[in-house]
Amino acid sequence: MASIIGSGLPPFAQQDVLDNAGRLIDKHIQEDQSYVDLSELIRVQTHNQPTVSGLHDYDYPSLLEVGMGIDSLREVSSAKRVPLPPELVEQFGRMQCSSMMGLFPEIERAWLAIDSDIFVWRYEDGTDLAYFDGLNENILSVALVKPKKDIFQPHIRYLLCIATPVDFVLLGVSFAKTYDGGGGEGGMGEMHLLPDPLFSIPTDNTYITSITGTDNGRIFMAGKDGCLYELVYQAQDGWFSRKCRKINHSTSNLSFLVPSFLNFSFSEDDPLVQISIDNSRNTLFARTEKGNIQVFDLGEDGKGMGRVASLSHQNITQSAYLIARTIDRSNYKTLVSISALTKAESSNIHLVAVTHSGVRLYFTTNPFGGSKSRPTMLTLVHVRLPPGFTANAVTQCPSKVNKCCYSKGVLMMVSSQNELNDLLWCVSNDSFPIQTQLMEAHTTLNIDGPTWAMAEVPWSSIINNDSGRTGRIEKADPPIVVQQHIEPCRRFIILSSQGSHIFQKLRPVEQLQQLLIDSQGPDSEEVKGFFRLHRVEQACATCLILACSSRRSAADPKVSDWARMAFFTYGGEPQYHYSASMAAHGMQPSNIGAVYSRMQPAHMSTPAQGYNQSYYQPSMMQPMGGPMQDVMFSGKHNGICIYLGRILRPFWDRPATTEFPCQTDQGLLYYFSSSFTSEEIIITLELVRDLSDFVDFNAQVDFGGSGESVASGFSSRMMGGRYSDAMMDDQTRKKLANEAQKLEKISLQHVRELIHQVEEVLGLWKVLVDHQFHVLAACLTKDQQNQLRSMTFKSLVINGRELCGSLITCLISRYLDDNATIDAISSRLRDVCPNLYSTDDATCSKANELLQATKTNQNQLEKRRQLQEALRLFKDVNQPLQLPAVCNQLASVNFYEGIVDLCLTESNKLDPQNLALHFYRCCEPPEDQQGMQAFINRMECYKCITDTLGYLWSASTSHPQAPSIPKSPGPPQAPDPTRISSVQAEQFRNEVFQLSLKSDDELFHVALYDWLFLDNHLDKLLEIQTPFMEPYLKRKSGTHGDNVAALDMLWKYYEKIHNFPAAARILSRLADRPGGDVSLQQRIEYLSRAIMCAKSATSRISSAAEGEFLHELEEKMEVARLQLQVHRALCKIPHRSPMMKEALNRLDSCLIDITKLYEDFADRFDLSECKLAIVHCAGLYDAALIENLWQNIIDKEFDACSSADNQSRVTNISNRLVAIAQLYSDTERYFPLAFILKYLEQKSCELNFDPHWVYRAMLQIHVSPEKLLELYDRMFKSKDPYWQTIHRPLHLLVVLHGFMTHFSNNPTSLPTMERRRFSTSCLDCVSSYLVELQAISSTNPNVRNLVQQFKALQAKLERLQY
Repeated sequence: MASIIGSGLPPFAQQDVLDNAGRLIDKHIQEDQSYVDLSELIRVQTHNQPTVSGLHDYDYPSLLEVGMGIDSLREVSSAKRVPLPPELVEQFGRMQCSSMMGLFPEIERAWLAIDSDIFVWRYEDGTDLAYFDGLNENILSVALVKPKKDIFQPHIRYLLCIATPVDFVLLGVSFAKTYDGGGGEGGMGEMHLLPDPLFSIPTDNTYITSITGTDNGRIFMAGKDGCLYELVYQAQDGWFSRKCRKINHSTSNLSFLVPSFLNFSFSEDDPLVQISIDNSRNTLFARTEKGNIQVFDLGEDGKGMGRVASLSHQNITQSAYLIARTIDRSNYKTLVSISALTKAESSNIHLVAVTHSGVRLYFTTNPFGGSKSRPTMLTLVHVRLPPGFTANAVTQCPSKVNKCCYSKGVLMMVSSQNELNDLLWCVSNDSFPIQTQLMEAHTTLNIDGPTWAMAEVPWSSIINNDSGRTGRIEKADPPIVVQQHIEPCRRFIILSSQGSHIFQKLRPVEQLQQLLIDSQGPDSEEVKGFFRLHRVEQACATCLILACSSRRSAADPKVSDWARMAFFTYGGEPQYHYSASMAAHGMQPSNIGAVYSRMQPAHMSTPAQGYNQSYYQPSMMQPMGGPMQDVMFSGKHNGICIYLGRILRPFWDRPATTEFPCQTDQGLLYYFSSSFTSEEIIITLELVRDLSDFVDFNAQVDFGGSGESVASGFSSRMMGGRYSDAMMDDQTRKKLANEAQKLEKISLQHVRELIHQVEEVLGLWKVLVDHQFHVLAACLTKDQQNQLRSMTFKSLVINGRELCGSLITCLISRYLDDNATIDAISSRLRDVCPNLYSTDDATCSKANELLQATKTNQNQLEKRRQLQEALRLFKDVNQPLQLPAVCNQLASVNFYEGIVDLCLTESNKLDPQNLALHFYRCCEPPEDQQGMQAFINRMECYKCITDTLGYLWSASTSHPQAPSIPKSPGPPQAPDPTRISSVQAEQFRNEVFQLSLKSDDELFHVALYDWLFLDNHLDKLLEIQTPFMEPYLKRKSGTHGDNVAALDMLWKYYEKIHNFPAAARILSRLADRPGGDVSLQQRIEYLSRAIMCAKSATSRISSAAEGEFLHELEEKMEVARLQLQVHRALCKIPHRSPMMKEALNRLDSCLIDITKLYEDFADRFDLSECKLAIVHCAGLYDAALIENLWQNIIDKEFDACSSADNQSRVTNISNRLVAIAQLYSDTERYFPLAFILKYLEQKSCELNFDPHWVYRAMLQIHVSPEKLLELYDRMFKSKDPYWQTIHRPLHLLVVLHGFMTHFSNNPTSLPTMERRRFSTSCLDCVSSYLVELQAISSTNPNVRNLVQQFKALQAKLERLQY
């Protein structure tokens, strides 16, 4: 047989491998969950539609008749016989009145009551005999019950209840400590009966027939008077209650207050004989001697009491007869036993009663499908006949059944044969798990009789199997085949006068073990029959329990080897199945049904859906083409998956953690705790390791030949409508077989990887639990805690690698924080989870330990050596480091130079072929995915260095002494000892920076420069003198669409290295660059700097090209200033239209030539001042145009201040005109002084302004007085009719008088040489003006006044001549 796992398989990503294997485990766990409830097995759909079973052959199938090769599989075997202790045998000779025997299976004891004495001993070996002889009356009934909580001392583990005709006594039961120092558990240790009764109350003449206790400590008693009693006890007496009292629940809750003679013998003719309690639902059932059954509700919390229903034996018999009319009523004559079913057994069936003929009667207390909160009725829903009622039955029917025990689908009955012997019946469905109807096997054994008592030894699983139902609807426990690998074999004890007889209920794994032992190997028809009965993959899973158990148990190594041989011999091989008809209809192949489901095709149930289904993967299953195909994995493959799924079932879908609240000084905090106990992890880990060893060992073993298919005889039935081998040629058949083998090996390899992953996660989890899991989980980040909170064990195994690594980090950190060495824990982690905690992880942990040691080391040389050793260890790690975490560790010990060294080393490790540099130099093409990933990896490494620089930069510029607002009231907080001073930070920063600049890694320089650029450390960037700087700035300014900031840095860099021509051209490029990211003002600044750089260039290198470039820049500057003037003029306009906003955007986004500036902006928006400036700049001359522009300018200025008073208007207009005129006063062509002077005087006269403001404004413009006098004189002598029109003919004379008076008052305003000449001109003008005035009528007072004023002025001017 070929090995189950081979080499040469196609590669899969680790995550894909775990995902594929996880889906397989999900599938098989779901199949194990496909079992149905007991009510569905017995075909009861509703409570009012009862059914019957046991009448057909398929209810109790005979394996021999259906050709399975097994006469019968024993359901029970005798395990041990232990005689009564000799001391007890002697006691029988002293008996005077009565004797009785019973069992305390909870503590592995049997008891014997003779008259008033009771003896208790260990039934396993007859030892530890204890007795109590403190009673004076004959013992009527005995029971062992659990005590109520917080009533007795902790050492009292149980209460021994003894009823006599007179009183009722409670004795305390304790156990000696075992050899390991722990308290005895159950039957562990020596048992002690406290000599003094804890409580003793009178029975009030009530004969107690039976005593039963609940899990919460309540004690119920069955009275011979037919009443149900409860013994109530408490710690102290109350106002209306005693410490211990008896309550009659069949009459009244206050019956303890009623005299006993009034309560005596209400139902003496039908005593209660049995009480059965369902502790999961808090329901009590009572059976009377005549077969009546009563139901009591103990309340949701188990502390109440209420009678619900009662069903008489006559009604039970009648109902059973109506359900099974062909069965004689006598079979229901006597009820022998009742057994309450817990939630773990069924959700709909709540009680099973057994008659003397072995008939089982199934009852319910709730309607099906309801909430099932509390019991409301008692209804018979099914009658199950025992073996022997079928038409072809060869088995004799049970009879004279006197003892009965039913639990979890197993019925043990004892029927009387004669005075010396009894017959034990065992009926169970363990051999037929996961069916849709109840199918059972049975076994009978002769036992020494008569039987006095029978009970099952209770047990509790260490692993919580309820977790398998987490998140699902409440469901009964799965069949035993699902849990037989972890649960112990069920044991039953029969007690007789001969001693104790212990029987073992055989499960499929014990049945297979016995078959292998009987056959001395796997080569027998019986073993083949077992594989047929249980299906190949289920039988293979059972084989694995035996094959993997030799190392951890006392199992026979031969049996393990035989099981392994059977696994490979009968496990079969993978096969391809395909169907042309299915391909035509687009259907997937159907599943092969279970072999035993074909035993009786006309009657027998079929197994649940999903069993033995194919593992269909379209991507892998189409290599052959043609009809649709699928692969059917072998029983070996599926058996491994089934067994692994059953091991992991209690963990798989269970949350990995639970939260528990804890009250602390900070308030209520929630801590994480492991959902799995240490014991659960140990057992599960052992099972997984055994399976892992089995798979690893057999992965490379060649068993030679192919395994024998136990289902070969059924191939035609199993194949159904598929093509048979006869329809394929040998080549096709061989090719299909090879493909199937290949796919199965791939799948098994995935499962193998999952097993190893589970093994490591469980091993790690055990270590974490041993180291206070809640403390470690509290060290995780909030995001990691949220991830842990929602993570199941499945997700932890498949997707939780990073979280496991974080938990390991927390564990190592805890050791380091305690200054403890990590060698031991590191070695342990390497042993239990070498993949989760690799050699590299151990190396990192050792490096962290060295770093931690440096924090307390005062020897600087030794500290330096430790730092260098830690750095060396980090650099030796082969796997990629978590650099941010490592750098934080190095920074915590101020080893900043190590950060630079480590990060640069790590970047080279991640990109040894320097693909990232090629990717960068090729302008980062997106199709180069490999280069892109290498580039990203390197940048992540460099980021750790720049982050370190950023921290040091911030720390070096911060001022810890500056006051700040405290976070909370109270005294000032102590300074942070881990914070470095600004001086230290600056020193470390300079060291790191200088060390970084020494690197020859071009990409690192790019990353460093980018960081400086983005963090606005531009001055520091310009200080760098490396061969990488200029290429970096060139690339950055060119690859990002003319990056303004990069260009800005580039010209500064050129200026710094005195490359002025390059700087000037970069600045010119920035000024010309279109776009809104550079303002017009900034463009003018760029041009200004460009002119400066160009002048510097021409001073160093004289060339025609450079001179021409400088001239071009200067012209650009003039136009740019005009553009700025237009922009400002538009901004002053208060109401902006969309067109104007667009114009502003254009002006601010690029430099515009002078023609467009005039036409599209100045002329378009009537900006006269701007038009004048443009005309002046362009050197164009048009007298009419210029005079028109000045007129518009003057008009706008007058209109702009029209709302102000005259004096304010004069002042504002004067100031504004002076500012404008000063720009053009030197160029007469663009400053038509005569026109401006005349127009201003006309406007002033119209508005009645101060007649002197115009010439004063002209003087501020630095127009010479001689020029002004000439222009005014010419204007007066021109005799313009305008002045007559406005009725101000003397206006110009008033202005001339004021102008010349201004001179006479301020003669020093002119130089001495010009003063005499100007005064002479003024005297000539005055004389002419007096002649003109004297010619005018003298009756006008204004004329007379003006004549007098001129004469006074004439005299003053004449004095200035001397």
